[in-house]
Amino acid sequence: MSDSEPEGQPGLDLIAITDRPAFEHALRRLAQPISDYSFANVFIWNAALKLYWRRIHHHVCVFANGTGDLTLMLAPLPEPDATDADLRRCLDEAFEIMDAYNGARGLPNRSRIEYVSDEMLERISAVTGPSAITLAATPMSGDYIYPVTSMIDLAGGPLKSKRKARSKFMREHPDHRVETLTDRHNTACLALLDQWHRDADAVHDGQVTEDESHTMTAVLRKRERLACENALVHREALGRRGMVLYDGEAMLGFTRGEALSPVQASILFEKTAPDCDGAPQFIFSEFCRLHWADYPEINVGDDWGIPTLRFTKESYRPTRRLSKYVLARPVPTEAMTFTAAPVVEPLAIAPTVAVRAATPADGHAVARIEAVSFDPADAFTARQVRRLIDNRHALSLVAVADDAVAGWCVALRRQHRQHRSGRIYSLAVAPEQRGRGIAESLLTRAIDTLRAQGVRHVYLEVAADNAPAIALYRKLGFVTVRSMPDYYGPGAAGTSMRLAIANTVPVD
Repeated sequence: MSDSEPEGQPGLDLIAITDRPAFEHALRRLAQPISDYSFANVFIWNAALKLYWRRIHHHVCVFANGTGDLTLMLAPLPEPDATDADLRRCLDEAFEIMDAYNGARGLPNRSRIEYVSDEMLERISAVTGPSAITLAATPMSGDYIYPVTSMIDLAGGPLKSKRKARSKFMREHPDHRVETLTDRHNTACLALLDQWHRDADAVHDGQVTEDESHTMTAVLRKRERLACENALVHREALGRRGMVLYDGEAMLGFTRGEALSPVQASILFEKTAPDCDGAPQFIFSEFCRLHWADYPEINVGDDWGIPTLRFTKESYRPTRRLSKYVLARPVPTEAMTFTAAPVVEPLAIAPTVAVRAATPADGHAVARIEAVSFDPADAFTARQVRRLIDNRHALSLVAVADDAVAGWCVALRRQHRQHRSGRIYSLAVAPEQRGRGIAESLLTRAIDTLRAQGVRHVYLEVAADNAPAIALYRKLGFVTVRSMPDYYGPGAAGTSMRLAIANTVPVD
């Protein structure tokens, strides 16, 4: 165990299946649990978020270390004999643990409590304030709640499109069947998960989260993959319900869920083949019919702040939302500032190299450069490259040398309520063309174009050990925002960087 791991230092323990009774003993006290408040949910996200736990003053506390800092992933869960005084002491001790860990690593003001429900917010607010620890609440995306009967029937005008998609699936797959999820399905489920993961960037058009944490869509997909794998491997021990969808021998989807309370069920995850129209609508509706018909409500979790996911969940017409919050102490203004970006002169490109907008015809050449520049799991395929080139939210550029594509850069644009932001999604140069200033020229052209389009900030992620790339980004004015442990895989850290663009041109 390295010095950066919290295990054992402040008395924190890794979460194990055998800890389930302690969690469920505390969870039974909650009148309205949100989707995050279940042992199964905590356990399956264990490896992805580096979760630990400790019992503090009659409360079960779950700590997360997945972003390099130490946080409380959930509000402290009260045991039956917990009092308000216990909660106050619990919060004080939990923040002492987080502050000591984060302060020792140069991460002040990072201690916080995430995924706080209305119920727990009210309880915490009653014991905090000027006379104790002071916490400010920031809203997160809340859980979407639907009536189970509506999800089974998909009746009415607002759900007409869902009903038609389900009917189309049943019409085009007359031999479909569903089975109860068991261990024998794991290999096929993992293969489908791989397929979904590879297609996710293109399906979601590279969108980012609403809160400008631009690394998070990619991070969340990688973490969700680990969570799904964990749930499949420990299916029997967790004892939750699951279902798979087949057409002949081809698996088209799988899903898992659990009961949150006597009146509400929850979907832990659902995955379907990306190109199978109507499969998402069919498997969701059928899972509700076969497994959750006795529950008045179904909870499908939050939308992570991703616009496309929010649109999908809103399209099912939720009857209500369960609010969630992040609680943290107010941060001094000076602690929130970023280093100003220095003004630098771009490196002149070699005379035989030209930068232009990418076209679909460049897809295969760009995919070859991606393949030799990145690990197979991270490289874009020709199909994904073409989708990015056609994506109206993306800016795709190629550098051409000696009549051949020598490198490419793709940036994603994001429209916020009052401004625009961008993200460098990929930057790669053919090995034989490196050292000619092509990467810098591509990046400079992308930044200039984004500036002209009214973009105020540009974000990117880079491997923490890629010193040449980090040096280039710093030369162009990017500053480090945060480190991201295991972003590129176990032991392969990433670095998130940010560029503040001056003199942006307002765009209507």
